[in-house]
Amino acid sequence: MTDASRVGLALAYTCAQVLYPEGLSGTSVTELQVVLRRGWLLPSDLFTAQNIRNNVDFVTVTMAPRKMPEWTEPLGRPWRVQQKVVPTIGVVVENGTVEIVFSYTSAPAGVVAVWLDDMPHGGAPSAAYAVTAQDTPETVAAALADALSGGVANGATISVPGRILNGNAGGYGQSVRVTRRQAQLYRVSIWTADATARETLASVLDTALAELSWISTLDGQEAQLRFQSVEDVDTMQNEALYRRDYFYELVFDTLQVQWASEMLCGIGNLSGEEGLAASFGVLAPGDENQTVTAALDAMQAVVAAQAAASSYPGLGMDQFGTVVAA
Repeated sequence: MTDASRVGLALAYTCAQVLYPEGLSGTSVTELQVVLRRGWLLPSDLFTAQNIRNNVDFVTVTMAPRKMPEWTEPLGRPWRVQQKVVPTIGVVVENGTVEIVFSYTSAPAGVVAVWLDDMPHGGAPSAAYAVTAQDTPETVAAALADALSGGVANGATISVPGRILNGNAGGYGQSVRVTRRQAQLYRVSIWTADATARETLASVLDTALAELSWISTLDGQEAQLRFQSVEDVDTMQNEALYRRDYFYELVFDTLQVQWASEMLCGIGNLSGEEGLAASFGVLAPGDENQTVTAALDAMQAVVAAQAAASSYPGLGMDQFGTVVAA
Protein backbone atom coordinates (compact mmCIF):
# COMPACT_ATOMS: atom_id res chain seq x y z
CA MET A 1 0.00 0.00 0.00
CA THR A 2 1.25 3.50 -0.76
CA ASP A 3 0.19 7.09 -0.11
CA ALA A 4 1.09 10.57 -1.33
CA SER A 5 3.98 10.91 1.13
CA ARG A 6 5.64 7.64 0.10
CA VAL A 7 5.16 8.43 -3.59
CA GLY A 8 6.95 11.71 -2.94
CA LEU A 9 9.76 9.74 -1.29
CA ALA A 10 9.98 7.51 -4.37
CA LEU A 11 10.36 10.66 -6.47
CA ALA A 12 13.14 11.88 -4.14
CA TYR A 13 14.88 8.50 -4.49
CA THR A 14 14.58 8.79 -8.27
CA CYS A 15 16.23 12.24 -8.17
CA ALA A 16 19.00 10.83 -5.96
CA GLN A 17 19.71 8.08 -8.50
CA VAL A 18 19.92 10.72 -11.25
CA LEU A 19 22.25 13.07 -9.36
CA TYR A 20 24.37 10.29 -7.84
CA PRO A 21 24.69 7.75 -10.68
CA GLU A 22 27.31 5.76 -8.72
CA GLY A 23 25.34 5.85 -5.48
CA LEU A 24 25.49 8.23 -2.52
CA SER A 25 29.01 7.04 -1.70
CA GLY A 26 30.20 8.40 -5.07
CA THR A 27 30.33 11.94 -6.38
CA SER A 28 27.38 13.90 -7.70
CA VAL A 29 27.01 15.07 -11.29
CA THR A 30 28.30 18.51 -10.21
CA GLU A 31 31.12 16.98 -8.14
CA LEU A 32 29.75 18.97 -5.19
CA GLN A 33 27.65 17.69 -2.32
CA VAL A 34 23.94 17.59 -3.14
CA VAL A 35 21.45 16.88 -0.33
CA LEU A 36 18.18 15.24 -1.40
CA ARG A 37 15.21 15.68 0.91
CA ARG A 38 11.58 14.59 1.01
CA GLY A 39 10.32 17.82 2.55
CA TRP A 40 11.19 21.49 2.83
CA LEU A 41 14.48 23.12 3.81
CA LEU A 42 15.36 23.10 7.50
CA PRO A 43 16.76 26.15 9.35
CA SER A 44 20.03 24.24 9.72
CA ASP A 45 20.30 24.04 5.93
CA LEU A 46 20.89 27.79 5.91
CA PHE A 47 22.79 28.43 9.13
CA THR A 48 25.06 25.44 9.93
CA ALA A 49 28.33 24.14 8.53
CA GLN A 50 26.60 21.84 6.04
CA ASN A 51 24.54 24.49 4.32
CA ILE A 52 23.96 26.33 1.07
CA ARG A 53 26.54 28.98 1.99
CA ASN A 54 29.28 26.33 2.00
CA ASN A 55 28.77 25.03 -1.55
CA VAL A 56 26.23 22.40 -0.53
CA ASP A 57 23.32 22.23 -2.95
CA PHE A 58 19.85 20.99 -2.01
CA VAL A 59 17.05 19.30 -3.94
CA THR A 60 13.71 19.03 -2.14
CA VAL A 61 10.54 17.17 -3.08
CA THR A 62 7.28 18.50 -1.63
CA MET A 63 3.58 18.22 -2.36
CA ALA A 64 2.14 21.27 -4.12
CA PRO A 65 -1.33 22.52 -3.09
CA ARG A 66 -3.09 22.56 -6.43
CA LYS A 67 -6.43 21.12 -7.53
CA MET A 68 -5.77 17.97 -9.53
CA PRO A 69 -8.12 16.05 -11.84
CA GLU A 70 -10.20 13.27 -10.36
CA TRP A 71 -9.47 9.69 -11.33
CA THR A 72 -11.86 6.80 -10.83
CA GLU A 73 -10.79 3.40 -9.62
CA PRO A 74 -11.95 0.23 -11.49
CA LEU A 75 -15.71 -0.26 -11.20
CA GLY A 76 -16.56 -2.62 -8.34
CA ARG A 77 -13.01 -2.56 -6.99
CA PRO A 78 -12.31 -6.14 -8.13
CA TRP A 79 -9.65 -8.27 -6.48
CA ARG A 80 -6.88 -9.74 -8.60
CA VAL A 81 -4.08 -12.15 -7.73
CA GLN A 82 -0.80 -10.32 -8.11
CA GLN A 83 1.64 -13.08 -7.24
CA LYS A 84 1.60 -16.69 -6.07
CA VAL A 85 3.91 -18.70 -3.85
CA VAL A 86 4.12 -22.33 -4.99
CA PRO A 87 4.32 -24.81 -2.10
CA THR A 88 7.58 -26.72 -1.68
CA ILE A 89 6.14 -28.90 1.08
CA GLY A 90 3.71 -31.78 1.08
CA VAL A 91 2.01 -34.37 3.26
CA VAL A 92 1.82 -38.15 3.15
CA VAL A 93 -1.40 -39.53 4.69
CA GLU A 94 -1.09 -43.17 5.71
CA ASN A 95 -2.89 -45.32 8.28
CA GLY A 96 -4.52 -42.33 9.95
CA THR A 97 -1.26 -40.38 10.38
CA VAL A 98 0.18 -37.41 8.48
CA GLU A 99 3.86 -37.12 7.58
CA ILE A 100 5.37 -33.74 6.63
CA VAL A 101 7.73 -33.86 3.64
CA PHE A 102 9.93 -31.11 2.19
CA SER A 103 11.32 -30.57 -1.28
CA TYR A 104 14.92 -29.63 -0.57
CA THR A 105 15.53 -28.16 -4.02
CA SER A 106 14.22 -24.80 -2.79
CA ALA A 107 13.44 -22.97 0.45
CA PRO A 108 10.48 -24.34 2.47
CA ALA A 109 7.24 -22.50 1.70
CA GLY A 110 3.56 -23.26 1.97
CA VAL A 111 0.73 -23.90 4.41
CA VAL A 112 -0.12 -27.26 6.00
CA ALA A 113 -3.53 -28.16 7.46
CA VAL A 114 -4.41 -31.31 9.44
CA TRP A 115 -7.76 -32.46 10.80
CA LEU A 116 -9.48 -35.39 12.46
CA ASP A 117 -11.35 -37.30 9.77
CA ASP A 118 -13.47 -39.68 11.81
CA MET A 119 -16.18 -37.41 13.22
CA PRO A 120 -19.66 -37.47 11.62
CA HIS A 121 -21.12 -34.39 9.91
CA GLY A 122 -17.88 -32.45 9.89
CA GLY A 123 -16.91 -30.14 12.72
CA ALA A 124 -13.68 -32.03 13.41
CA PRO A 125 -10.86 -30.24 15.28
CA SER A 126 -8.20 -28.98 12.89
CA ALA A 127 -4.95 -26.97 12.84
CA ALA A 128 -2.87 -25.12 10.25
CA TYR A 129 0.68 -23.82 10.04
CA ALA A 130 2.47 -21.47 7.63
CA VAL A 131 5.96 -22.81 6.97
CA THR A 132 8.96 -20.46 7.14
CA ALA A 133 12.40 -20.75 5.60
CA GLN A 134 13.83 -21.75 8.99
CA ASP A 135 11.46 -24.71 9.49
CA THR A 136 12.19 -28.40 9.18
CA PRO A 137 9.64 -31.23 8.80
CA GLU A 138 10.07 -31.94 12.51
CA THR A 139 9.36 -28.36 13.62
CA VAL A 140 6.26 -28.20 11.40
CA ALA A 141 4.97 -31.50 12.80
CA ALA A 142 5.60 -30.33 16.36
CA ALA A 143 3.74 -27.05 15.79
CA LEU A 144 0.73 -28.79 14.26
CA ALA A 145 0.61 -31.47 16.96
CA ASP A 146 0.75 -28.78 19.64
CA ALA A 147 -2.19 -26.91 18.07
CA LEU A 148 -4.24 -30.07 17.50
CA SER A 149 -6.28 -31.49 20.34
CA GLY A 150 -4.59 -34.74 21.42
CA GLY A 151 -1.91 -34.43 18.74
CA VAL A 152 1.40 -36.27 19.05
CA ALA A 153 4.51 -35.63 16.96
CA ASN A 154 7.03 -38.38 16.27
CA GLY A 155 9.73 -36.82 14.14
CA ALA A 156 7.97 -35.53 11.03
CA THR A 157 4.83 -37.63 11.61
CA ILE A 158 1.69 -36.41 13.39
CA SER A 159 -0.92 -38.67 14.92
CA VAL A 160 -3.80 -38.60 17.37
CA PRO A 161 -4.02 -41.87 19.33
CA GLY A 162 -7.20 -43.75 18.53
CA ARG A 163 -8.26 -41.29 15.82
CA ILE A 164 -7.92 -40.94 12.04
CA LEU A 165 -5.91 -37.90 10.94
CA ASN A 166 -5.97 -36.32 7.49
CA GLY A 167 -4.02 -33.44 5.99
CA ASN A 168 -3.30 -31.25 3.01
CA ALA A 169 -0.66 -28.74 1.89
CA GLY A 170 -0.86 -25.81 -0.47
CA GLY A 171 0.62 -22.48 -1.42
CA TYR A 172 -0.67 -18.95 -1.02
CA GLY A 173 -0.99 -15.78 -2.99
CA GLN A 174 -1.13 -12.00 -2.77
CA SER A 175 -4.42 -10.45 -3.84
CA VAL A 176 -4.77 -6.70 -4.44
CA ARG A 177 -7.49 -4.27 -5.38
CA VAL A 178 -7.50 -0.55 -6.14
CA THR A 179 -9.36 1.36 -3.44
CA ARG A 180 -8.48 4.83 -4.79
CA ARG A 181 -6.77 6.22 -7.87
CA GLN A 182 -5.48 9.75 -7.53
CA ALA A 183 -3.26 12.42 -9.04
CA GLN A 184 -0.94 14.52 -6.87
CA LEU A 185 1.23 17.48 -7.85
CA TYR A 186 4.83 17.51 -6.58
CA ARG A 187 7.36 20.32 -6.55
CA VAL A 188 11.01 19.40 -7.16
CA SER A 189 13.05 22.42 -6.01
CA ILE A 190 16.74 23.10 -6.59
CA TRP A 191 18.42 25.33 -4.00
CA THR A 192 21.95 26.65 -4.49
CA ALA A 193 24.15 29.68 -3.86
CA ASP A 194 25.68 29.32 -7.35
CA ALA A 195 23.57 30.22 -10.37
CA THR A 196 25.74 28.05 -12.65
CA ALA A 197 25.24 25.05 -10.34
CA ARG A 198 21.50 25.60 -10.58
CA GLU A 199 21.71 25.37 -14.37
CA THR A 200 23.77 22.17 -14.23
CA LEU A 201 21.52 20.44 -11.69
CA ALA A 202 18.37 21.55 -13.50
CA SER A 203 19.64 20.35 -16.89
CA VAL A 204 20.58 16.90 -15.58
CA LEU A 205 17.36 16.41 -13.60
CA ASP A 206 15.09 17.74 -16.32
CA THR A 207 16.69 15.58 -19.02
CA ALA A 208 16.55 12.41 -16.92
CA LEU A 209 12.99 12.86 -15.68
CA ALA A 210 11.80 13.79 -19.18
CA GLU A 211 12.71 10.25 -20.26
CA LEU A 212 10.59 8.70 -17.51
CA SER A 213 6.89 8.05 -17.93
CA TRP A 214 6.71 5.80 -14.85
CA ILE A 215 8.58 5.50 -11.55
CA SER A 216 8.54 2.62 -9.11
CA THR A 217 6.67 3.17 -5.85
CA LEU A 218 7.82 1.69 -2.56
CA ASP A 219 5.18 -1.06 -2.59
CA GLY A 220 6.41 -2.55 -5.85
CA GLN A 221 3.84 -0.78 -8.05
CA GLU A 222 4.24 2.04 -10.57
CA ALA A 223 3.21 5.70 -10.65
CA GLN A 224 2.76 7.66 -13.85
CA LEU A 225 5.00 10.74 -14.08
CA ARG A 226 3.79 13.79 -16.02
CA PHE A 227 5.67 17.07 -16.40
CA GLN A 228 3.53 20.16 -15.66
CA SER A 229 5.66 23.31 -15.52
CA VAL A 230 8.93 24.95 -14.42
CA GLU A 231 9.75 28.33 -12.91
CA ASP A 232 12.68 30.24 -11.41
CA VAL A 233 12.22 31.70 -7.94
CA ASP A 234 14.70 34.58 -7.77
CA THR A 235 13.14 36.53 -4.93
CA MET A 236 16.05 35.44 -2.69
CA GLN A 237 18.89 36.64 -4.92
CA ASN A 238 19.71 39.39 -2.41
CA GLU A 239 20.69 36.52 -0.12
CA ALA A 240 22.68 34.83 -2.91
CA LEU A 241 20.17 32.01 -2.98
CA TYR A 242 18.99 30.67 -6.33
CA ARG A 243 16.03 28.30 -6.74
CA ARG A 244 14.22 26.55 -9.56
CA ASP A 245 10.97 24.61 -9.20
CA TYR A 246 9.84 21.77 -11.45
CA PHE A 247 6.25 20.58 -11.10
CA TYR A 248 5.29 16.97 -11.82
CA GLU A 249 1.96 15.24 -11.64
CA LEU A 250 2.08 11.68 -10.35
CA VAL A 251 -0.88 9.36 -10.87
CA PHE A 252 -0.90 6.34 -8.54
CA ASP A 253 -3.16 3.78 -6.90
CA THR A 254 -3.86 3.20 -3.24
CA LEU A 255 -4.09 -0.56 -2.92
CA GLN A 256 -5.57 -2.97 -0.41
CA VAL A 257 -3.31 -6.01 -0.18
CA GLN A 258 -4.24 -9.37 1.30
CA TRP A 259 -2.23 -12.58 1.58
CA ALA A 260 -4.24 -15.80 1.74
CA SER A 261 -3.50 -19.50 1.49
CA GLU A 262 -5.08 -21.83 -0.99
CA MET A 263 -8.19 -23.62 0.28
CA LEU A 264 -7.01 -26.60 2.29
CA CYS A 265 -10.13 -27.68 4.15
CA GLY A 266 -13.76 -26.58 4.44
CA ILE A 267 -17.27 -27.65 5.26
CA GLY A 268 -20.60 -27.68 3.43
CA ASN A 269 -24.00 -29.34 3.01
CA LEU A 270 -25.51 -31.28 0.15
CA SER A 271 -29.28 -31.47 -0.34
CA GLY A 272 -30.60 -34.89 -1.34
CA GLU A 273 -33.98 -36.36 -2.24
CA GLU A 274 -36.96 -35.89 0.08
CA GLY A 275 -35.27 -32.95 1.76
CA LEU A 276 -32.44 -35.03 3.21
CA ALA A 277 -29.20 -33.15 3.77
CA ALA A 278 -25.69 -34.51 4.09
CA SER A 279 -22.71 -32.67 5.52
CA PHE A 280 -19.18 -32.98 4.23
CA GLY A 281 -15.73 -31.64 5.00
CA VAL A 282 -14.16 -30.23 8.12
CA LEU A 283 -14.07 -26.89 9.86
CA ALA A 284 -11.12 -24.65 9.11
CA PRO A 285 -8.89 -23.64 12.06
CA GLY A 286 -10.68 -21.19 14.32
CA ASP A 287 -9.67 -17.90 15.87
CA GLU A 288 -7.69 -19.66 18.57
CA ASN A 289 -5.01 -20.52 15.97
CA GLN A 290 -3.66 -17.32 14.43
CA THR A 291 -0.35 -18.80 13.21
CA VAL A 292 -1.22 -18.64 9.51
CA THR A 293 -2.68 -15.12 9.70
CA ALA A 294 0.31 -13.77 11.59
CA ALA A 295 2.77 -15.42 9.21
CA LEU A 296 1.07 -14.06 6.11
CA ASP A 297 0.88 -10.55 7.59
CA ALA A 298 4.60 -10.73 8.33
CA MET A 299 5.25 -11.89 4.76
CA GLN A 300 3.36 -8.86 3.41
CA ALA A 301 5.69 -6.53 5.34
CA VAL A 302 8.77 -8.42 4.11
CA VAL A 303 7.62 -8.31 0.48
CA ALA A 304 6.97 -4.55 0.72
CA ALA A 305 10.46 -3.99 2.15
CA GLN A 306 11.98 -6.13 -0.61
CA ALA A 307 10.10 -4.15 -3.27
CA ALA A 308 11.49 -0.86 -1.96
CA ALA A 309 15.00 -2.29 -1.70
CA SER A 310 14.93 -3.70 -5.24
CA SER A 311 13.66 -0.46 -6.80
CA TYR A 312 15.98 1.88 -4.89
CA PRO A 313 18.93 -0.16 -3.59
CA GLY A 314 21.15 1.48 -1.01
CA LEU A 315 18.76 4.37 -0.31
CA GLY A 316 16.88 5.24 2.87
CA MET A 317 15.49 8.24 4.73
CA ASP A 318 16.47 9.67 8.12
CA GLN A 319 14.18 11.35 10.68
CA PHE A 320 14.49 14.71 8.89
CA GLY A 321 13.39 13.37 5.49
CA THR A 322 16.93 13.45 4.06
CA VAL A 323 17.83 10.71 1.59
CA VAL A 324 20.73 8.72 3.07
CA ALA A 325 22.61 5.51 2.32
CA ALA A 326 20.67 2.54 3.69
